[in-house]
Amino acid sequence: MKEHIDTIPVSEAYESADECPFCWLERQVEQKAIRYTAGPCASYMEPDVRGATDSQGFCRMHFKKLYDYGNSLGNALMMQSYLIGLRKELDVQLDNLELPPKKGLFAKKPQGDMPILEWLRKKNASCFLCGKINYNMNRYYATFFHMIKDAEFRTKVEGSKGLCMHHLEKLLEASGEYLGNGEREWFFETVGNLMHDNLTRIQGDLDWFVDKFDYRNATADWKNSKDAVSRTMQKLKGGFPADGPFQQK
Repeated sequence: MKEHIDTIPVSEAYESADECPFCWLERQVEQKAIRYTAGPCASYMEPDVRGATDSQGFCRMHFKKLYDYGNSLGNALMMQSYLIGLRKELDVQLDNLELPPKKGLFAKKPQGDMPILEWLRKKNASCFLCGKINYNMNRYYATFFHMIKDAEFRTKVEGSKGLCMHHLEKLLEASGEYLGNGEREWFFETVGNLMHDNLTRIQGDLDWFVDKFDYRNATADWKNSKDAVSRTMQKLKGGFPADGPFQQK
């Protein structure tokens, strides 16, 4: 198929022979987002970016990845202005805090939660980096469904190692929006077969990894099982457990 700027990353992901091409894409997207946020371009000094990080903050996982990236001053500046806004919002919540009545033995369950709990859930679920990653991954899902209309790309998909369970869920959710009935039938059948065959393959690698710890197999070849634990983790939940920290150079 004729490639253009939107399709090249998806094609490269399927040429990577990774356990999940969308994990491969997500790693690229995440590293670019971290570099953009805290890297040498100093986007965190731009008013629109700082406004977004002040509003959205970061989740626990991405705080850790920003810390590992290594720009301590950049992280400190982003947290400094985020904390100013957070403290103001928290003060408003505390000033308007109303404790729910204490439940008696036979009292009905109160309707709804305290406003401060709803506020906390919203704040804790918000992440600037997650938002950027999800936006770009949704574009890749749409591109993928456009590409599978091409027979050449379908062959690439059929020859892949399937998906992780996380990205299987994402693609199945999105398929109804982008595919007609005939295309969905091919997609479900193809992905179903890929998942069955490759989970079976992973199971075999993991079984042999375990069996290698039997003294009777001490001199036997590891075959394809040395990295079976990390690949199984990826297949089950996505991501790259064996990756080291992504750091600025």
